[in-house]
Amino acid sequence: MTNNPLTPPIPFVWPEPLVSAGVTQYASALPFEAVARAALSVFGVVSAIDAQAVDWMEGYLSDNPKAQLRLVISIHPTCRTTEADLQNLLRLVERHGERADCRVYPEASLQDRSSNLLCLCGTDGQTAISVGPTENMGFAQASPSQANLVTAVTAATFEACRKWFDYLWNVSGVLRPELVAAMPYLVLPQGDLAAAQLWDDYRQQCLSLDPVDEVQVVVNPETGEVELVDGYNYPAESPTEAMGVPKLDPLSDNVARIFELGALVSVDKQSRIPPLEAPVKPEWFGVDSFKQTGMVKSQTSIKVSPFDEVTIKKIDRLRRVSGEVLPRFSFSLADGVRWMPQKAMPLFEAALSVANDEAKQLLGQTMRGDIEAFLGSQYERISADAQRMYEAYHPGGKIPDTAVHSILTELKLRLDKTQSLKLIPTVAFSPVAFNPSQKSEWSSPWGQALTLLKGVAEFPREAMTNKFFWRGMRTNEDELIHAMDVAGDHLVPEYGSRKAMQRATEELAWIKALEESPGEPLDKCRALWALITTGQEAALMKVLVEAQTHNLNPAGSPT
Repeated sequence: MTNNPLTPPIPFVWPEPLVSAGVTQYASALPFEAVARAALSVFGVVSAIDAQAVDWMEGYLSDNPKAQLRLVISIHPTCRTTEADLQNLLRLVERHGERADCRVYPEASLQDRSSNLLCLCGTDGQTAISVGPTENMGFAQASPSQANLVTAVTAATFEACRKWFDYLWNVSGVLRPELVAAMPYLVLPQGDLAAAQLWDDYRQQCLSLDPVDEVQVVVNPETGEVELVDGYNYPAESPTEAMGVPKLDPLSDNVARIFELGALVSVDKQSRIPPLEAPVKPEWFGVDSFKQTGMVKSQTSIKVSPFDEVTIKKIDRLRRVSGEVLPRFSFSLADGVRWMPQKAMPLFEAALSVANDEAKQLLGQTMRGDIEAFLGSQYERISADAQRMYEAYHPGGKIPDTAVHSILTELKLRLDKTQSLKLIPTVAFSPVAFNPSQKSEWSSPWGQALTLLKGVAEFPREAMTNKFFWRGMRTNEDELIHAMDVAGDHLVPEYGSRKAMQRATEELAWIKALEESPGEPLDKCRALWALITTGQEAALMKVLVEAQTHNLNPAGSPT
C-alpha cells in the first residue's frame, strides 16, 4: 500500500480500483468528505445508518453554522440501524433546530433497498451529487461491485433530484420519539453451516478461471488505470476496449478536469446602464440628422454631458471596468470567449464591488445626492454650451427654450438610472465541457484546449516578469495566483523567488516559440502540459525541432 492516501477531485467513482486492489486508501473514512464538507446544504436519502453517520452529521452542522441538512433515512428489517441510532438522530435534529431535519422511510421488506443519493449545494451555487448503493451514508464497507458516483451536475439534473427528494420527503414518516422507541430490533436468523459452505464453494467456483483464461489484474499506482495481463504474460484486451469504448489518455483526462473547474464568463450587456453622455436630437439644434445627395450621405450626431470632461472620463472608466478587469481573472478560449476558474470568481466579484463603490462615491460627491438640484446648478453651463453649438449651425440665432428643456429631461433620465445598486454591468457564468471524442473534419476540441493551456502557463510567468502586469489590479496577488493555478503549475510553489523568475523568463520564450511554430494542437497541448506540471521542456523542444525539420527542404535549406 502506498503512503499517499487519496482525496479524489470530482468527478470520481468509488471505491476506485486503487482502493479495491489495496494499492492505497482514502484520506478519510468518507471518500467524498471534502466535497460534502464544502457544501452549504445537503439533502437526500441514505440507508441503514449507524452512529458513525450520525456523528458525521453532527460534525458537519457544528463546524459550519450556516449549513442546512435534510435527510430521509431508509431502514429495512434487520438493517444496522438501531433504536439508539435513531435516538441520537432525534437529539441532533432537536439540538440544531431549523438547520436540520430527518424523516424515516421503512422499506416494505428485507429485499427492498433504497437508492443512496446525497445532493450537495455549495456557497458559490455549484451543485454536485453522490449516488450509489453503498449504505450508511458511504461509511459501510463497499464491495468492488458497488459503483458510487460523485460528480458535479447541471442545474437541470439537480432540479430533477430536488423534485424526486421533495416527493420522497413528504411520503416519509416524521421522526418522532414514539416511532424511535417502537423500532423493532430484528436480526437475520442463524443460517445452516452447510448452506453457507455451499454458497462459499459456488462463489469460489465463479471467481476462479482456467489457467488459459486467467487474467492478472494490475492497477497502475500512478494513473489508476486497470492493466490486464493474460496467462502468457501478454497485455490482455479489456471489455470496454473490445467494445470500442473511447478511453481518455492522461492528457485528455486532465484537460477535461480543468474545464470542470470553471465556467464560460461574459459581460451581461442587458444590465449595463446607458452612457451618461446623452445623445440628443440634431433637430433640436435645427439640423437634419440625416442627409443624402445622390450617392453622398451625411449623418449628424450630438451628445451632451452632465459633467465636465475629467469627471465623465473617470465615471466611464469605472463603468467599463467589467470588460477591462475580466481578462485579468480569466483565460481566453477563443476570440471573445473567456473561461474563469471557480476559485477566481469571488476575487473577480470583489474587484467589481470595489470599482462599483468608487463609481457610486464619485457620482455622490459630484451630484451631492440630488439629481434635480445638480442639474439646476448646471443649467447655465449646459444652456450656454448648447447656445454656442446652435450658433455654429445658425450664426446669430438662438436655441429654443424647449430644446434646452428637452436636453435637461434626457440628462435626468440618464442620471436617474445611476441610482440603482450597480453602475457596473453584471456577468454571466455558463458551464462548458471538454470532450475529445467530439471531432470531425471541421471541428476539433484541441484548438480551444491549446489556447486555454497557453493562458494557464503564461499567467504566473507574466505575473512574475512583466512589471506592468499588476498595474490597476484590485485583488490580493497571492490569492489570485493560486486561484488561477488550475493545473498544479510547478512554478507556483516558488512564485516570486529569483529562481522562479529566471525560469519563468526562459519558459515564456519557449511558449512563444511554440505558439508561432507549425504543428498539431494536440502535440502542442501535450508539450505545454509537461512544461506546466513538471517543468520538463523535452516534449516542447521536440515539437519545435520537428517544426523546424518540416520547414526545411531535402537540401536542408528553408522552404
